[in-house]
Amino acid sequence: MKRLIDFIVIVAVVAITHAFFDFIQFEYLTAFNNTIYMSVLFIPAAVRVFSVILFGYWAGLGIALGVFLHDFYIHPVQNTQFEMLVSILQQGAGASFSLLIWAMISKKVSGFANPNINFSDIDAFDVLQMCLIQAVVNSTTAHAYYIWSSTINHQFDIYYYAVMLVGDLTGSFLFL
Repeated sequence: MKRLIDFIVIVAVVAITHAFFDFIQFEYLTAFNNTIYMSVLFIPAAVRVFSVILFGYWAGLGIALGVFLHDFYIHPVQNTQFEMLVSILQQGAGASFSLLIWAMISKKVSGFANPNINFSDIDAFDVLQMCLIQAVVNSTTAHAYYIWSSTINHQFDIYYYAVMLVGDLTGSFLFL
C-alpha cells in the first residue's frame, strides 16, 4: 500500500510541476515562442527530463496528467477531445520512451523494465545525452501529431522542427 501511495504522490507532483511550468511558459515566456506550438526556450522540457531521470516511467503518467490539466483547465486548447487525448499520450509516452532509449544506450542505467540509475556516476554529458534524446523524441512525435491533427493544420517544416528541437534542448539543459 505504501508503494502505491508513493507512486500516486510521484504522479501528482510531476503533474502539478509540469502544469505549472506549462503555465509559466505560455503566460510569461511568450517572447521565446515562435508559434503557439513551438518555442526556442521551452521550460517544461526540463521537467520532462528531470522527472523521468528521478522517477522513471511513472513520470510519463505525471507528465500526461500535467498536460491534461494545462490543456483542459489552465489554457484550454481548441482541439477535439480525441486530438487532445492523442496530444496527452504523445507527451507522456514520449517522455517514458526517451527514458527507455537512454536505458538501452547508457552504461550508467541498468534494467529496461525498471531503470536503475546510479546517480553518483551521472555527469553533465549524461544529462545532455538524455536532453538530446528527449528533444528528438518529443519533436518528432509532436510534429507527427501536428501533421495528423485536422484542427492544427500544420505541414511539416524543417525550420519549425529545428525550433522545437532547439527549444527542448535549451529548456531542458539550461534549467537542469
